[in-house]
Amino acid sequence: MLSFYFGLTMCICAVLTLVITFFMIYPKNWREKKLVFGVKNRPEYKEGEAAAEVDRIFAAHRKQALFVVIAGLIVSGLLLLLRGLILQTAVWTAFIFIIIIAVNLPYILGNSEMKTLKRKLGIASTPAVTYTDLSNAGAVHGLEPAKIIFPNVVGFLACLAALLVDLKVIPFDSLRIAGSFMITGLTAVFWSTGIIVLIIAFVIDRLKNEVISTDSAVNANYNRAKKKNFADSFVLMTWINTAFTFAVLAAFLFLYTDILLMIALAVYMLLLFGGVALFVARNKKIEARYEKEMTLTVDDDDYWLAGMFYYNPKDKRLNVEKRVGMGGTINLAHPAGKAVSAVLALTIVVTIVAIVWIGMLESTPMQLKFEDNKVICHQLRDNYVIDKADIISVELGENTGKLKAAKVVGLGTDKELRGTFVVDGESGCKVFLWRDSENYIKIVTKDGTYYVNGGTKEETRAVYETLKQ
Repeated sequence: MLSFYFGLTMCICAVLTLVITFFMIYPKNWREKKLVFGVKNRPEYKEGEAAAEVDRIFAAHRKQALFVVIAGLIVSGLLLLLRGLILQTAVWTAFIFIIIIAVNLPYILGNSEMKTLKRKLGIASTPAVTYTDLSNAGAVHGLEPAKIIFPNVVGFLACLAALLVDLKVIPFDSLRIAGSFMITGLTAVFWSTGIIVLIIAFVIDRLKNEVISTDSAVNANYNRAKKKNFADSFVLMTWINTAFTFAVLAAFLFLYTDILLMIALAVYMLLLFGGVALFVARNKKIEARYEKEMTLTVDDDDYWLAGMFYYNPKDKRLNVEKRVGMGGTINLAHPAGKAVSAVLALTIVVTIVAIVWIGMLESTPMQLKFEDNKVICHQLRDNYVIDKADIISVELGENTGKLKAAKVVGLGTDKELRGTFVVDGESGCKVFLWRDSENYIKIVTKDGTYYVNGGTKEETRAVYETLKQ
């Protein structure tokens, strides 16, 4: 059941990512937009043969994107049939990477064709020209700091309450994972997400104001409307995050189950994507409202690689507004931008390695053996090595399903439990259990308690008999 709800949560994420991305970067009518596949929309594109060519480019690549969306929805539905939490994690992670690239590929191809058309029409790029509205430079903001700081303060109270429970200042005798700091860690993760949103909100609110008109009032109203939309969306997302932080705390304290947590996570993701959809809808209205006012055009198309990535060595800014999607992006030519790019590239490599490693774990049974007076728990590597001289007592258990184990650090799937767990109310236990093997050995040592078994019942019993002798 847990496996199904995890798959359902990932399916919701994949479906909403595809649908929102499609409507955000492939709108129906390109003539009303400021950008066409990341290239500034110009009057020249809306006349005669040029308009027909843009129509062809836009229709062709929008159709390709729609095909990707439909295929992605079908595959998402089929992936719900997968079972095994580790296998699901690997497959869903890889699939989401693939669909994000796939749904953006028609946009990248369209950007290339639009730049070719621009050269064919003889439109000379003048990237050195920039506009600054001195009347409004740095003066237009949409974020009220208190509105986004307050929900983060409220969220911190949930983290503080979790910490007091783990320190047992607030007693919860029925909570068997109290003292493991599992609750504190999880609530802190969600609270820190709110802090990241807060930082991004302040960065976006202080981006350089865009100049679209010779009329300062138009520029001020346009930038104020856009930044207010950003601010409202970030505040909404922060409150959603804070509410979920409290929901996680309440779930652990009163009615914790893995299934309930998965359902709550699915609702959380739905609300966040709903916030993104609301932002996109409002942003479309703003762009439509000011479309006729956009009389000034800064030609920096050549600085936008594939219409998505900003690389301008002459621009000293680190952050600029995105051309596709919501929020800001970094200047890859900036020294800090290069460092961030390197970290992102490393993150992608590590993620790919992790996916491969997870897949290997899923297909490799655990091994339990006794060699050189040591109990060795092995799965791809020696996870635990227990010296016989350190063992105080051993006990054979016949049913792993009867153990009440709550994960603190490690893996907890429908096939295996591995890492540090709270077991039957005892914290700090080292667990190495293959669920398909019914029995297990409880080993008490001078340093702590271990619950271990091998890939088969016979393997586990053989090690137990050796230890008893």
